[in-house]
Amino acid sequence: MRPMPFLLFPAVALVAQSPASTNLTQRFNTELPGINQMLKAFQAQEAMAKVEGLIPAERPAFNGTNLQTIGQSMDNAQGLLSFYRLWANTAAEAGQWEKAVEIQQKRLKLAQGIKADLDKAQAPIAAQWDKATKDSQDFIAKNTGRQQELQTTLNDLKEEIAAVNAKTKKPDAKGLEDLKARAAKAPEQQQELDQINAALPVHKQNLINAPKVTKVLADNRKEAEEMVKAAEASVTKSKEVLSSQSDEITKFNTEQVIKKVKIVGKKNWVDAVLRNHENVTKLSGSQAQAAFLNRLLVLDPGNPAAMKALGNLKQGKEPFAKEARPAKKTGKKK
Repeated sequence: MRPMPFLLFPAVALVAQSPASTNLTQRFNTELPGINQMLKAFQAQEAMAKVEGLIPAERPAFNGTNLQTIGQSMDNAQGLLSFYRLWANTAAEAGQWEKAVEIQQKRLKLAQGIKADLDKAQAPIAAQWDKATKDSQDFIAKNTGRQQELQTTLNDLKEEIAAVNAKTKKPDAKGLEDLKARAAKAPEQQQELDQINAALPVHKQNLINAPKVTKVLADNRKEAEEMVKAAEASVTKSKEVLSSQSDEITKFNTEQVIKKVKIVGKKNWVDAVLRNHENVTKLSGSQAQAAFLNRLLVLDPGNPAAMKALGNLKQGKEPFAKEARPAKKTGKKK
């Protein structure tokens, strides 16, 4: 018999990226040390119940109003999915591998929903910035030269009027009429120049900001894709582990039937596993050993050998520690 690997997914603290009111990421970071401590104390069932109680009954609404609220929603999503991952982990350590598979499937569905919400929220923002980029490029291309042209025209006009007023320049009648005509256009030209001067910095800033926005959108999209990918991998792994153990038990029981051994559920396989102590002792650490014994107790509730081994671990002993036998009393010879 070989010990089946159980569904242990390391839980680490998350780093919230957006300054928001207490969200699920912050709650996860706060609760994680206590949950890990419960697991170390072989309280997997209690830890599983506690984590389940910390998870909202419904997925928090995704706020796609702007980039800041999207970032806050993504932080919340990371916290939520981390709680589901931790819930699956505690279920696995409690020996409830089937429950762990169900939780991982829920986690995948949530991740897919979050990605769909993100895509929906980011689509109009991406379209808005694509348009803004094109409009700004067009405006700068059309008006940079016009800005210089107007500035030169108005400067020349001011200098010419100043020279006439100072009587350093004396235009003829035709020149004077031309000067008056150009002066009449000056307010309109100044207004156009003022509008260009006000708009150009905005359009230039748009071209500076657009790549930054594009990067934020891409990073959010990548984060959501990784959420889905990680959840898919966890579902696949948990199903494979469960299926592998089921296949092993079926094969074992079939061999026992051929030998005309009476099969009682999964008890025969569990007993065979426990007869070879190395199936438990070679697992690294008492927490891993306890988790595997919990699994055996799910397969064969009340199995005395598994309960005894688990009890030894909880007392800080080796799982199959031999109890000291009382010394035999010997009568004195007369």
